[in-house]
Amino acid sequence: MDSTDPREFNERWRMRLYAAQTDLIDDYGGCRRVVEKLSISKSQVGRWYGGVDRDSMPTPIVMALEGYVGRPLVSAIMVEFLDREITGGAGAGQQDHCLSALNADLVEAAGNMMVETVRAKADGVITPSEAQQLRKMSREISRIQASIDDRLARAEARDGGGISLVSGGQG
Repeated sequence: MDSTDPREFNERWRMRLYAAQTDLIDDYGGCRRVVEKLSISKSQVGRWYGGVDRDSMPTPIVMALEGYVGRPLVSAIMVEFLDREITGGAGAGQQDHCLSALNADLVEAAGNMMVETVRAKADGVITPSEAQQLRKMSREISRIQASIDDRLARAEARDGGGISLVSGGQG
C-alpha cells in the first residue's frame, strides 16, 4: 500500500473485524466471562459480540483478550488491512501454530461437535438453541481447518523450507 493508493475501509473489512471480535470473545470463554473478568457492562460486551448495533472493541481490550487466548484474532485483520502479515511468535503462543497441535484441536473440536449433535438429536428435534450451538462449533472447526490449510499452503510455497511439525520450529 502506498500513499497514492489508500485502501478503503469498507463494510467487508468492518464485518471481518466484527466476526473476529466474536471469535475472540468465544475463545476467551464467552460474553459472561468477559463481563466478569474485565468488569465491563453486559450490554457493552453484547454490542461487541453481535446484534444490530455493533461496536468495535477498544484496542486495550483487544490486546488483553488476545494476550489471554494467545492468538491475534482481531489484530490480524487490522494488520492484513495494511497489507502486512503477522509472523513469528515465541513461548506458549508457538504451540498454537504447531501443525500437530492444530490437528489435535481439529480432532477435539470435531469430536465435541459429534457428541453435541447426538445429544441434540436425542429427542428427535434440534431446537434453535441447539442449532446455534452446533453452528458455533462448526465455525470453530472451520477456523481450525483454515489455519491448517494456511500453514500447509505456506509450506508448499517455500523453496525447500518445509514446515515444522513440532512446537518452536520454523514455519
